[in-house]
Amino acid sequence: MNHSVINLTEGDHVKAGNKVTPGKYVCIDCGYESVLSDVEQDLRKCPKCACEEYQCFPMTHIRPDIKTVEDVQHPPKRGDSAQ
Repeated sequence: MNHSVINLTEGDHVKAGNKVTPGKYVCIDCGYESVLSDVEQDLRKCPKCACEEYQCFPMTHIRPDIKTVEDVQHPPKRGDSAQ
């Protein structure tokens, strides 16, 4: 059994039971959103409908300055820009 972390990009689909990177995971059946913040966290079945498939929005989508696992664990400081 492979227990390595799956590297996902925005819009990828992933099944429950896989180890995933931090980000937002949206159930493809009911739209329930799970936000995972821990590195190598197991993705669970949807708590609302028990669906096992999610659409992925990795941390790099949520915060474009997050590019690596190390960035997730120690996020870069944000600048003083007003953007």
